[in-house]
Amino acid sequence: TMSDRVLQDVSRKIERQKQFIASARSMRQATDNPAMQSRVDNEIRNLQKNLMYLEDTMRELQLNNGPSSGSQSSQHGSGTYSQMQPPNAPFAQQANHGPKSRPNYTKLDLIKYDTPHLGPRIQLMLSQLQFKLSVEKQYKEGIEKMASLYRMDGDRKSKADAEAKRVESNQKIQLLKQALKRYEDLHVDFETDDQDDDSINAPNIRRPLTGKLMIRVIAVKDVDHASTSRFARGPETSVVIKVEDQLRVRTKITRNDKWVDEAHDLDVDKANEIEIIVSDKPGDHMLPIGLLWIRLSDIAEEMRRKKIEQEIAGSGWVRAENMGNQEGPTSPTNFAFPGPPPNSGAGMFANASGGRTVAQADPHHGGPGNDQVAIIDAWFALEPVGQIRLQLSFVKFNRKPRLDLGLGRQGAVRQRKEEIHEKYGHKFVQQQFYNIMRCALCGDFLKYSAGYQCTDCKYTCHKKCYQKVVTKCISKSNAETDPEEEKINHRIPHRFESTTNIGANWCCHCGYMLPIGKKNARKCTECALTCHAQCAHLVPDFCGMSMEVANQILSEMRRAPRQQQRMSGAGSRQSGSSQQRPTSQQPSTSYGSQSEAGSHLSYPPASPVSAQAADKAYRQPAPYTPS
Repeated sequence: TMSDRVLQDVSRKIERQKQFIASARSMRQATDNPAMQSRVDNEIRNLQKNLMYLEDTMRELQLNNGPSSGSQSSQHGSGTYSQMQPPNAPFAQQANHGPKSRPNYTKLDLIKYDTPHLGPRIQLMLSQLQFKLSVEKQYKEGIEKMASLYRMDGDRKSKADAEAKRVESNQKIQLLKQALKRYEDLHVDFETDDQDDDSINAPNIRRPLTGKLMIRVIAVKDVDHASTSRFARGPETSVVIKVEDQLRVRTKITRNDKWVDEAHDLDVDKANEIEIIVSDKPGDHMLPIGLLWIRLSDIAEEMRRKKIEQEIAGSGWVRAENMGNQEGPTSPTNFAFPGPPPNSGAGMFANASGGRTVAQADPHHGGPGNDQVAIIDAWFALEPVGQIRLQLSFVKFNRKPRLDLGLGRQGAVRQRKEEIHEKYGHKFVQQQFYNIMRCALCGDFLKYSAGYQCTDCKYTCHKKCYQKVVTKCISKSNAETDPEEEKINHRIPHRFESTTNIGANWCCHCGYMLPIGKKNARKCTECALTCHAQCAHLVPDFCGMSMEVANQILSEMRRAPRQQQRMSGAGSRQSGSSQQRPTSQQPSTSYGSQSEAGSHLSYPPASPVSAQAADKAYRQPAPYTPS
């Protein structure tokens, strides 16, 4: 059964992790280099953490499947499992009694180094790394084309810049592949009771934010530094911070993996994500050794939760799960308690050594001036290995308050009427997307640009592609269907089945990215086309045929009748002109015959001399003809 296959897969991964741990321990005993020993110790800790996760997953699977789940003759089916929480009871019958408690973690908690929620972290990073890898490969192709153009032009400076970007892109691709391979080895494919992660398509979460981002880089550790020469004092490490792929901060170079006075206030305008790159400089170019991505919406959500927890703690309320533990949380990264303002420091990050700091609210903030903004101080996990300590805070800029000029009328909010482009019943409207969308016709990315989307069925495509759409909208009635000669006789339906989405895949109809999980993703077993569960009935029966080919076939079918009519019309005109050409070239022998035929031509009266000459010519006898 499927559950037995999953158990065998988990057992095989457990044995593999044990072999890795044994090999690392033998390597630890064989070397005397302190740096190598520290690196191996960190690898052993990571392997032991992975082993504990796999063993917990194995116990949970066995508990949900019953005592005979380990045998090959098990008659139990694959039930519903949850890898986000440990088993609540030693009996499987109690698993269905009552709803399970909701996991209390945020997206920011999943990217922290010491997160206990390893299962959700694996699913999140698999999707994110797949997406980042596909984007980085496209970026590398563009850099190579630019480098070839600069090479042809002979621009040395631009050529050197393009070469540095190419080296950095190659290194990032290697890091992404390494991290993706590590998470794929830990992923266990079985159903969960938790909802699919569709936050990447949620408009409120993915909405760009404007405000002030306060970030401080403190230290990194457990990273794999680039190899340097034998006589070098140590690797030169720096951190680069990008906001929407725009370089905003480059820290100073350090040799001890620590920074002092690296606090920065960044004004962000309609941004979604920040990227943190830890790089070494072993030679002429900087080589990335660690990557991290943080959404601004996750930072804002974390600070909102912190503020609510501070208010609850100040009012004397205690959470139900903390009733048994009156000591409260001991981690310095969980809560930020209000306290006296620091006496010295840089900006909002004064007195940061204690791990729990607060600062006065930003003057741009819309709240009262005595509100305090909590600072997130934590170690975040770098990909593929390592961790970085950051202090983060984000203050959203609210809209300017309207001037109170007395009693007035509430201004009406009117939505601007969009220009509608109709095609086969689709009502396409130009729309701006703030996440990566894929065209349902040609399959290319929209890349944060405007596209056309149907207001009824949400079919999404490029502005240049909406004229090539060959399928009708679901809102179009059967009476309005196209003529039979304009239909493609390709009626092969897709065989959509539920699939576990762990990578970067897009819906072939609405163009949005598919969520992480199994409940809301469908995949055709024949042509590998993916879509949402609610979009499966909107996908046309063109299995094995792309939309581009269907549009080309339909265009040829429409062009053939027009070309045939044009050729038949040209042939009829040519035959008519060939029949009239000999009669038109014959000379007229009598003016009287033209008058008898009712010619519409009018001639001037003949002069007396011409009349006499004509009369004389008509009176001559006819020429001799042999009998």
